[in-house]
Amino acid sequence: MLDSILLWKKVIRKTPTLLPLDYSSVSFEVIRMIVEDKSTDSMVLDGIAKAYYNSSKVIEVILRNSNLPPQTIKFLLSNSNKEIHQLVISVKEKGLTAYSAQKDLASLETEVETESFNETSEKYLNIFQQIQRMSVSEKVQLALKGNKEARNILIKDANKKVALTVIESPKMTEQEIEMIAQSKNVSEDVLREIASKKDWLKNYSIVKSLVNNSKTPVGISLSHLNHLKEKDLNDLAKNKNIPETIRTAANRLVVLRKRSASSK
Repeated sequence: MLDSILLWKKVIRKTPTLLPLDYSSVSFEVIRMIVEDKSTDSMVLDGIAKAYYNSSKVIEVILRNSNLPPQTIKFLLSNSNKEIHQLVISVKEKGLTAYSAQKDLASLETEVETESFNETSEKYLNIFQQIQRMSVSEKVQLALKGNKEARNILIKDANKKVALTVIESPKMTEQEIEMIAQSKNVSEDVLREIASKKDWLKNYSIVKSLVNNSKTPVGISLSHLNHLKEKDLNDLAKNKNIPETIRTAANRLVVLRKRSASSK
């Protein structure tokens, strides 16, 4: 184990700019050593944060490291689930030293991507750089076969075909769809495609995310208002980040439901 830790220390100190490394194959002890080490390079922390971006236990510890770059915070706020989003906000408000150094990583999530994005000599080349060098057809293939990190990048691709192919990936999960439905960085075409999938619309969280996304076409949002629970409808009526048409319709529906309930 000591030899493994020493080896990884050598790797991350010599090659921080060649991220992402395959952290999913690293032992718990090594991950803990990396995230708690105040001398760890900011790009290494960024790579781990993106590999475990929906693991609250990992992200909470990483947020305590003052080397974490601002762009990583932005990435977490834009792409992680609601729990992580709230955690980042909380830590930012309290300051990076607000959390106890005794936090335990024993329940480190293991459900991270295990497949390798690239087994060639470019394995450690930054995934963003790899994608930038790809043709449209290569991006489409990656959208279907790539891992979660690749999908997260490609869903924002300017090419409509690439972005929509991500939605068709057999590896796509409902959790990812929910995060995409929340994102302000995807195109209307992507949101329309999500809204067209009846199976995904059976997931209440996805419906709520779509309606609360200011980029979702108004017609789609209006068609799903009646599916929202009372509390979420009330919140929507007060949400100034969405079009006024949606807020007004939500408020009207709240009033109608109250009248209906009182007449019974």
